[in-house]
Amino acid sequence: MSESHDYHRSDINRLLKAFRHEEPDRIPHLEFWVTSKPVFEYVLGKELDYDIVDASVGGQSITPEDHVQFALNLGMDAVVCNFNWRPNNVFRTAHDGTEHYVDGSVKSEADLEDLEPPTPINAQLRYLERYLRAAQGTGVGVFANFTSFFDSAMLAVGVSDSFLMFYDNRPFLEKLMDILLAHQEKVMQAVCDEFADELAFILVNDDIGHNQGLMIHPDMFLEIFPHRMKRLIAPAKDAGKLVAFHTDGKMDMIFPILDDIGFDICHPIEPESNDIFEVKKKWGDRFALVGNIPTVLLAYGAREEIEETVRIYCEKMGPGGGYALGSSTSIMEGIPPENFVAMTEAVHRYGRYGSLGRDPERDLAPSPASASSGEKQP
Repeated sequence: MSESHDYHRSDINRLLKAFRHEEPDRIPHLEFWVTSKPVFEYVLGKELDYDIVDASVGGQSITPEDHVQFALNLGMDAVVCNFNWRPNNVFRTAHDGTEHYVDGSVKSEADLEDLEPPTPINAQLRYLERYLRAAQGTGVGVFANFTSFFDSAMLAVGVSDSFLMFYDNRPFLEKLMDILLAHQEKVMQAVCDEFADELAFILVNDDIGHNQGLMIHPDMFLEIFPHRMKRLIAPAKDAGKLVAFHTDGKMDMIFPILDDIGFDICHPIEPESNDIFEVKKKWGDRFALVGNIPTVLLAYGAREEIEETVRIYCEKMGPGGGYALGSSTSIMEGIPPENFVAMTEAVHRYGRYGSLGRDPERDLAPSPASASSGEKQP
């Protein structure tokens, strides 16, 4: 297949080539989650007559049709369809109207009989089908994101209570994990049975880390996590799909575990806890990396700072493929839309293979001295 050199167009083959550690026409940019209505409206050039729901709490954040158009307007290569089940989270509404997680309501065996039900699988499949229909023929790919069992169980119990429960009542916590896992296994199998050939890749979203490493003692984590996660992603691996993993936190102890499980892609390599340039040197042959541009920079930085940061990332992360540029968390309320778009435009300019870290249009422009002397440029 001949490669397109329209650097500004969406092209799922560009992203997949980078994920396979090959060099496409330019470095891709990809956001797993955007929850800012102003950002959507700015990029789409229209007002949305519906609310944007934070996909992390189980909603879809934008209609499939608008989401695909959003990607097309940016030249982003893929959009996400979420398959979430995070039951029994307790939220409180802040003064500004935003909702914030405060606790979980699963505290005893009896509560396991009263878990909030997941969305029916067929309804989720039909929603994915709508995404695929909207993306057909556009160059935009669709990937499926699955919540998992580890952080979903912690959130259902309550994060503070769950840390105690790992030591005081671990069988109960693992029983809850297995309930969540059994359902998400069914969803994963159903998605792969019906749509594996049409999906770009599979993502699993499970926050297993914090700024010092794993959430719990490594020995306990290894007893709880890898064998269950291998079950969850087995349908995707059997279908030959690339599988990505999202977690916050310091990755030193996490990468070997994910490598053993069989993950191919990691997101977002939080800059507060990791040096992504060192990560690429150490793990770049095993994982493709996504993200790491600080959201603090996107929220408060000047356009020139954002462009220079992107330029450096393109220069250092681009060689050999294996990198898609994006934010270090997600694009949320408070990030100026102009700053987000500045990041994506800078990738198009500085991320072209053959001129990584340079502006090819500036390279081709005549210098003031040669222009005034009438010297011809090569």
